[in-house]
Amino acid sequence: MHQQSIHAPSGAVTVQNGTRVGKARGIKHAVLLAVLSASLSAGMANAGIEIPPELIQVFKDLAIAFGALMAAGAVLFGVIRGGVALFKLAGRIFSAAGA
Repeated sequence: MHQQSIHAPSGAVTVQNGTRVGKARGIKHAVLLAVLSASLSAGMANAGIEIPPELIQVFKDLAIAFGALMAAGAVLFGVIRGGVALFKLAGRIFSAAGA
């Protein structure tokens, strides 16, 4: 990695690395922010927040219903996609046979 000196109009000298500024510094800032937020959330986890069991049950039921909908959607997508693929395959076979 090479360094390049740039002389500003005010006479100050700045040094610029051979990396892209947004990319190199953005990653460092993102890692620092992640470490800080993890340490803060770990400290707040010990604050003694209590969630009512009824609320946990509601979210558990919602998660089960959402999972069932996603599974049904995946099956339906597979059936439709499979049907379309079969029709395309049949079309190619019959067009190759000259029908």
